[in-house]
Amino acid sequence: MIINFLKTKTTVYVLLSIIIFTYAILKAIQGGIDLDVCLYASNQLFNGENIYEGNPFNNYLYSPLHAFLLRPISIFDYAIARVIWALINIALIVRLWRIISSLIKNSLELNKKFNIQLTVGVVFISLGFLNHNLILGQITIVILWLTLEGLYQIIIQKKTIPGALLLALGIAIKIIPVLGLFYLFFKRKYKAIVICICFVIAGLFFPSIIIKHSYHLKMLSNWIETIKPTRNKYVFENNLGTQSLNAVLPTYFYDFNDAEKALANPKRQIISVPHDTLVIIMQTIRILIVFSILLLIFYKYNQRKTESIYFYWEFSYLALVSALIFPHQQKYAMLYFVPAGSYMILFVLLIFRLKWNVSLKYKIIAILASFLMFISAIMGRDIVGDYMVYLFDYYRVIGLINLIFLIFLILIKPNLLIEMNRKALANTKEVIATANK
Repeated sequence: MIINFLKTKTTVYVLLSIIIFTYAILKAIQGGIDLDVCLYASNQLFNGENIYEGNPFNNYLYSPLHAFLLRPISIFDYAIARVIWALINIALIVRLWRIISSLIKNSLELNKKFNIQLTVGVVFISLGFLNHNLILGQITIVILWLTLEGLYQIIIQKKTIPGALLLALGIAIKIIPVLGLFYLFFKRKYKAIVICICFVIAGLFFPSIIIKHSYHLKMLSNWIETIKPTRNKYVFENNLGTQSLNAVLPTYFYDFNDAEKALANPKRQIISVPHDTLVIIMQTIRILIVFSILLLIFYKYNQRKTESIYFYWEFSYLALVSALIFPHQQKYAMLYFVPAGSYMILFVLLIFRLKWNVSLKYKIIAILASFLMFISAIMGRDIVGDYMVYLFDYYRVIGLINLIFLIFLILIKPNLLIEMNRKALANTKEVIATANK
């Protein structure tokens, strides 16, 4: 009886859930330094203190709204608050995967074995990023969910108000989801944009209902000053943890002079470009990357038979762009790579289903994408050691991978996946028909 119980699918899920929850709780209790920053800021907010100064853990960089919304858990002991936060994040991870799975299943006919392989592949490339976020108690999972869920509700579910509310909440907490408004504009979702902007404004001023209005306005002003992209610290970043464009580009084309030579680090500079010139180049690339989103939005705009897979493709690209163009995006923010990575895993698995009967171009892309996803997945100190992690960070490998995957997504269009899936199904039916003769 016990053996039969252990063989059931439900039991496997229960055991996995117990393991995951136990692991997340232990990590939350041990770590969570970034969440401690936010919890301390939340207490400061309700004590009338400046939440952007005097934080013993680190500088607080989010909006007053985020500190305000954390109040229900900031009243607890930090260890308990970190556990609650970890459990919330696990629930959102499950929801993120359910959305991605539904987008794929609504467009492609995949068997159970394929779905398992896809899930395993996505877990493999995600685990390191998720682990990093859970250990630190970061907000990246929440922001990614608010962005995807908001756009998903607006574009796919046609639920404008709930979607706009979620997207607005993400923008009001951390400015990065604002790129979603750019996306919605070219998707002709003008009503959603107007509602979203109204919600953002309402959200930013919402804490004034509870805390002193003049004090809250001062905190809002401080936040805007803190995140201003024109600040000198955000023009070129030499911090090893940063993987956005303003760190990747200077790594190879700007002479920081100081730490590199003093520490006798391996050479990485290709050529030294003057500061002002490189700033112009970087800003131009930023603008080009943002407007390259239009290549996806308008591709076969009026010929799409299913919106789901195209939305999945567009969002994957949008997430990569977000991680690249905004300054000070640390490694934990590279969770934004996972949608694009999962899209490319889908492509690679379809190639295997076709027994590699595709053009040489797609074979090369599949092999290179698989290699880069493998590299991104093993970039943990427990796996490759401190020195290799240092080298990966030093050369901004994750940032470079994001740039390369932008190209991959432009080349691997959804209609290609649909056609590959059709051929794979036809081959399977042909094999079954032959076997039945």
